[in-house]
Amino acid sequence: MKKLFAVCYLILVNFLFTSEAYAQIKEGSNVPNVQILARVQKDKILLRWAATTANAWKKTNKSGFILEKYVLSSNGKRLPSLEKVWAKNIQAAPLETWQEIVEKDNNAAIIAQALFGESFFIEGGSEGQLADIYNLVNENEQRFSFSLLAADMSFEAAKKAGWGFEDTDVKLHEKYVYKIKPAILESASKTIKIKGTATIASIKNYEPLPAPMDFQGIFGDKNVILTWEYQLFKNIYTSYNLERSEDGVNFTPLSKEPLVNLNDKPEAPAKRMFYIDSLANNTKTYYYRVNGISPFGEKGLYSKIISGEGKPILPYTPRVFDVQLTKNTNEAVITWEFPEKGETLLEKFQLLIAPVDKGPYVVAVDNISPQQRKLTYSKLQASNYVKIKAIGKDPKQEKTSFSTLIQPLDRTPPAIPTELSGKIDSLGVVHITWKQNIEPDFLGYRVFRGFLKDEEPSQITVSPINQNSFIDTVTVKNLNAEVFYSIVAVDKRHNHSEKSEVLVLEKPDVIPPTAPVFSGYKIKEGKIIIEWIPSSEEKVTHVLLRENLTENKERETVFSTNDSVRQYIDTELKPNNRYRYHITAIDKSGLTSLPSTPLTIEMVNLAPKEYIKGLDYVVNRETNQIELFWRANNKEIAEYTIYKQLKEKQPSTWRILPSNIKNVIDKEVSPNETYIYHIRATLINGGYAKVKTIEIKF
Repeated sequence: MKKLFAVCYLILVNFLFTSEAYAQIKEGSNVPNVQILARVQKDKILLRWAATTANAWKKTNKSGFILEKYVLSSNGKRLPSLEKVWAKNIQAAPLETWQEIVEKDNNAAIIAQALFGESFFIEGGSEGQLADIYNLVNENEQRFSFSLLAADMSFEAAKKAGWGFEDTDVKLHEKYVYKIKPAILESASKTIKIKGTATIASIKNYEPLPAPMDFQGIFGDKNVILTWEYQLFKNIYTSYNLERSEDGVNFTPLSKEPLVNLNDKPEAPAKRMFYIDSLANNTKTYYYRVNGISPFGEKGLYSKIISGEGKPILPYTPRVFDVQLTKNTNEAVITWEFPEKGETLLEKFQLLIAPVDKGPYVVAVDNISPQQRKLTYSKLQASNYVKIKAIGKDPKQEKTSFSTLIQPLDRTPPAIPTELSGKIDSLGVVHITWKQNIEPDFLGYRVFRGFLKDEEPSQITVSPINQNSFIDTVTVKNLNAEVFYSIVAVDKRHNHSEKSEVLVLEKPDVIPPTAPVFSGYKIKEGKIIIEWIPSSEEKVTHVLLRENLTENKERETVFSTNDSVRQYIDTELKPNNRYRYHITAIDKSGLTSLPSTPLTIEMVNLAPKEYIKGLDYVVNRETNQIELFWRANNKEIAEYTIYKQLKEKQPSTWRILPSNIKNVIDKEVSPNETYIYHIRATLINGGYAKVKTIEIKF
């Protein structure tokens, strides 16, 4: 068995560094247990399990395991309780049965040596290497770690060791529970308790293994660095098979054994796999593909095929060491270094130029002689990053210098922008255009905006814009009727022109004017004099409307004005009719204000025939009252309406009396007040008598 194990020396050296991490993962729990993993295929379920510590591994190898199968659900319906199908005792196959698989599978040789070998050590390396290996882990830990890793590489060997099972008696519509536990009696295991675990699987959930993602190749001089995504599939694949082809059809593996990520450790998880392959030459195209291998020995789909050729390198690199501006505009002399002994390898030099350091760079001057080291260039822009590229006789050979910045002097600003025009739409979107500048070093424009004619405008562009148009937004519902714009041109040396002429744009009128307010009225000689406070907005038309409430007529416009008039005398009135007045303001855009609070006036005819005579009064200050009395002919009078007012106040209706009553007492009076009473007789024919008025100082 030692000879078998010695054959696998190189494999073990490759696995050693990952086995330590593998053991750390397995020993994540303080309580030893047996972990189980299931992999669903189209017509069978593959099971793998392993103890989580070296001591538990040794214990269970002697006792074996009990694997139990239960039906969890059928046809999508969960059973009331688990239905047991079978229970199997599984142990490692006897030593004498391992010879055939060991001769075919190096991983089986590792497992066999770990299970049955009298000792576990590596032959074939130097003493120093062996000493380093044995200093990492003790022998029992080595048996545990290497055997589990080898089992990940060979499912057939795992089954032989009693760590795997293939269940082919499965049905599509059923879901199963598999339980694994050590075949150790509780009474027989007083020093170590090993717990079992379970997993659920159904062939209905079969999915093919995925292809590795983001497969890339970085080709260098007779070598290529191959890399692909590792972290995403680390729970699916334990190793990878990398293949190469020279024709893109026939591929061969790059190594006899699967590739394992040696950089994946718990404290620093690896995100990608890397592999460096040597190329025989740089003229041939090589093709690569990779697929993953699961813990059950399954091989996943191949990645996309990538290809490439090696890139030879020049041993020397040019260096720009001096730049001198000449007296001519936009001209400089560029000088570089390159070893003379490298000239025989060159085809030519190239001058590369870009406006910014990160590029992109373009070829400004081509076919520069390999013996030339100085060049005059006269097409400089405001900012120039230059490089010298050396191109070898092999077209794949090239070396490029570091960049050098050249900035010619220029203090001349661009022309002032002209022909500004624009418009503000109803949503407040502003469109501005102007004539495009034509300077060769022109960079862009800065836009300035103000809301008051005499204020200093503010810049509204973060950086210069290169187009000769601009879209802005403003609020139309505020008191600023105009917006002021100006433009400044900027060149690549950041010289600024003067501001353009100010473009004044009017906002669309979407705010109605404020409403005018009635301030008072007078009734005089059969006329109504109406006064109002105008709208606060300028340039509006005030419209006065009247409706006859007595005759129930519609509103009609009786007066309109767009000047400063604040009064109107209404003469087209009928006696004893009730009128209601409204006033609104209309601006130049046709927007109408809200109507004012209406003014209702009763047109009382105070100058008809006199029916009331001898109106007089008696003041009684002891009883705090005023008594009014009068004379009149009752035959033509229907009733009396008495209006009362304080001096300098408006009158209001106080009493309505039948025609047979000719006196009335007012107890709602106060000392030192002057009261005015108006008595109007309403006639039986609907007319009114002349109003009699009396003023009383109480």
